[in-house]
Amino acid sequence: MYIKLNNVSKVFKRFNNPFWAAVSALGLYVPSIKYNSFNALSNINIEIKAGERVALIGRNGAGKSTMLRLISGQMHPDKGQVEVKGKVQALMELGTGFHPDFTGIENIRASLAFYGLTQKEIQKKIAEIIEFTELEDFIERPMREYSSGMYSRLAFAVSTSISPEVLIIDEVLGAGDAYFIGKSIQRMKSLTEKGATVLFVSHDISAAQMLCDRALWIDKGQIIADGPILQVGKSYLAAVRAEEELRVRAQSAKLTKQQLVTCSPNKQNILFRLIGEDSITPSNPLKVFSIRYGVADKTLGEITPLSISQNNTRVILDSIHMNWRVKEQKHTKICWEFGDFGGLFHHAPWVIEWPELNNYENFWVELDCIASVKSKVLVGQFDEESSEYFPIGEILPINKKGNNIQENLRFKVLTIKRQRKQLDLELLELKKSDSDDRYGSMEVNINGFGFFDKNDERRHTLITGQDSYAVISYITTNPVINPVAVVAVYKPDGSCAMQVISNLYGQNIGTLNGAGYIKFKFTPFLLGEGDYIISVALFKELNLASRIEPPAYDIHDRCYMLKVLPPEGIAVNLGILNHPYLLEVIK
Repeated sequence: MYIKLNNVSKVFKRFNNPFWAAVSALGLYVPSIKYNSFNALSNINIEIKAGERVALIGRNGAGKSTMLRLISGQMHPDKGQVEVKGKVQALMELGTGFHPDFTGIENIRASLAFYGLTQKEIQKKIAEIIEFTELEDFIERPMREYSSGMYSRLAFAVSTSISPEVLIIDEVLGAGDAYFIGKSIQRMKSLTEKGATVLFVSHDISAAQMLCDRALWIDKGQIIADGPILQVGKSYLAAVRAEEELRVRAQSAKLTKQQLVTCSPNKQNILFRLIGEDSITPSNPLKVFSIRYGVADKTLGEITPLSISQNNTRVILDSIHMNWRVKEQKHTKICWEFGDFGGLFHHAPWVIEWPELNNYENFWVELDCIASVKSKVLVGQFDEESSEYFPIGEILPINKKGNNIQENLRFKVLTIKRQRKQLDLELLELKKSDSDDRYGSMEVNINGFGFFDKNDERRHTLITGQDSYAVISYITTNPVINPVAVVAVYKPDGSCAMQVISNLYGQNIGTLNGAGYIKFKFTPFLLGEGDYIISVALFKELNLASRIEPPAYDIHDRCYMLKVLPPEGIAVNLGILNHPYLLEVIK
């Protein structure tokens, strides 16, 4: 059994209207001006051997599902060859082949019969499938009454009950809860032990790391990386974080992502803008004839509507997003105008590339401009550290006496320093939970949770024997006295592997008021190699002598997953506890 793609490409035609799509579907000629081409996959070369567990990772639209459909035979490549040896079972969509009016058990029988099983074989499989899905109370109900998670459970259980040689899972487990995902991963692992090959697509990298040893990172139809899951997953997550950071920075700067990339605000490139008071764009435009910049009494450069930029220094013109436009006056020179021209971001930015100096104490920008007749306009400077615009001056409207007709207005460039927070809440990636997974009185709200390694990097995988810590981020509506924080770690079968409880050794959290973090430091982390499911809670109190669950402020019940890896170079299974010891030999 193997899968091999040799120089495979797939191109889709995107038509201007449905008529031409129908013409193309009939095999008739369609002029090239009626569609554009989208390269879903470009020159893909991969080989997957029997028994491998491979994760396909990448952003939406990267080409993952197209590749799976080529491998499963649902479509054919435009170029290259796809070779698949082995029986393929593809779970590409939730509940594929299930009839909504049939009961769960009727759909099980119909699906297994479709796979070619005899009635005797089907009867043996039914009990196993029901036990695995834990849907005993719903198995006789029509599937139209099932939630997406219930659909996911049944579809996965049926598809994996026949031990396929190649199993393809495309995103469908995303509808399941962490507990069921853990069970599913164990089941897929058992299939590979029998020689099956698994291709697994999921945006949940921690789930992919639990199952897979190898990862293919696909982006824009090309293989970016192919290698060990931890290495490739780390690179992918770093790229995702960088992309998300770029998106947030662009949103803060009121630029498109591409504009932010080209101007790249940093120590040398400083972003400025004009914006109306209260963000109301002036109906009567302000005119700018030139922008000069310099230090002390020295002018370093000037930009005008006719100048050609030699570096990043330029006005950012974009009729869709910005409120700049170039205007040629009848009785005077050409200028830029800032006014109500329909830009989505309601401002008029420009960027200046400065010499590489240590500070901007004596730096300035100067506008040769004619003020708006009615509106005050603010001049702002973007600070990269805080991702905010700070006012550095204002341009007053022309008054009744005709003042402010045309001026060279100089503004001092600010030196702005902001302290970053010790922990970025966005790094904690709080899972959006259903009511069944999260409950409590909510006087204290857990608004983030995550594990971090010794280098303060957020991790979904930890290495046993190394220092690490867990962080619970909270926010309170009113002061709360001495809550009890708990991080409970479970094995996929539901048994408890470890619990850390804040009052276990007589410590008190004290009063919580407002927002903050609770850290559990592990020096070192002793839990052994394996896949785990995590619950996080803040209890009102916790009696260690009682097995009864106490009242809680906020509980996230088995909402997170963690994979623990052995120390580098260790292949021996050290067990569920990597306990330290002192060796003594008596002879």
